[in-house]
Amino acid sequence: MNSVLSISEEDVTRTLTVRKSIQLARRAYVTRARKRVLEPLRTWFTVPGGASFYIMPAYVSGLRTVSTKVVSVNPGNRNSSLPTTSTTIYIFDSKTGLELARIAGDNLTAIRTAASSALATDTLANKGVDSLGIIGTGKQARAHVLAIPEVREVSRVLVYSRSKAHRAAFIRSSSKNMGVSVTSADSADEIVQRSDILVLATTSRVPLFKGSTVPIGTHVNAIGAALPNSREMDTTLVKRSVLVVDSVEQAVVTYGDVMIPLRQRAITKSHIKAELGELLLDPNIIERRQNDITVFKSGGLGVLDAVFTDYIVSQF
Repeated sequence: MNSVLSISEEDVTRTLTVRKSIQLARRAYVTRARKRVLEPLRTWFTVPGGASFYIMPAYVSGLRTVSTKVVSVNPGNRNSSLPTTSTTIYIFDSKTGLELARIAGDNLTAIRTAASSALATDTLANKGVDSLGIIGTGKQARAHVLAIPEVREVSRVLVYSRSKAHRAAFIRSSSKNMGVSVTSADSADEIVQRSDILVLATTSRVPLFKGSTVPIGTHVNAIGAALPNSREMDTTLVKRSVLVVDSVEQAVVTYGDVMIPLRQRAITKSHIKAELGELLLDPNIIERRQNDITVFKSGGLGVLDAVFTDYIVSQF
């Protein structure tokens, strides 16, 4: 009987540098854009009065492994000091079907999501930007504060969440790892007004700020809410933006940030200008001007997990 590897959150963090993670994310998106991926649309459901669950399988042509991610989400857990998300990724041999590994997936999800946002920022954000604003203080926020400076020379980081204690802990942790100023803002609106690049990394069910207040030239990475009835951006911001997503198919059926404006008939599907993988293959397929507000909306793709976990397993 084969021995199943058990790979911890700490193992994942030790194995993945920021730079390597961005390289792996690029490989995943480009491979997907070239149609070399088996990636069924993710399945999700919500237990009445309980958690939501996502199941995300994927296979990349030529890899030894197949991955299946199982995620549970319950924003209400924060009231009991429990994790709001829990993730495990199961790895199988692509030929025999035998299980090879189980990987704790919370850190990996944060790292590969931040790598995706870094790629989108590098492709969409103006070159001269230097201030990064983050709404949220969880693992996703912590991963983004390391990833975005890999693609832009960030001189200032601002962070906001409703909890002052969480903000203070985030600043202490992030200041150790960065050579730039990390400071707290008093509101989401302050973050919006003082940042060239925004990262929205919350589990909010309602928009975090008024889209009419976002300055021209801002780039937004919206990576938190990913359920049909939840969104971090309002319809006004989506309408104002050059909108890029990780997956059009997934965005129009599971991302409230996109679905709600579609349902309101404020936008049509054609408002989505491209998928990130298409842009990485050819950055000139959409026109972007200095004063455009650009938005990258992602909810996570199985292909990212497949590429990242295949690499991780190869290191053990």
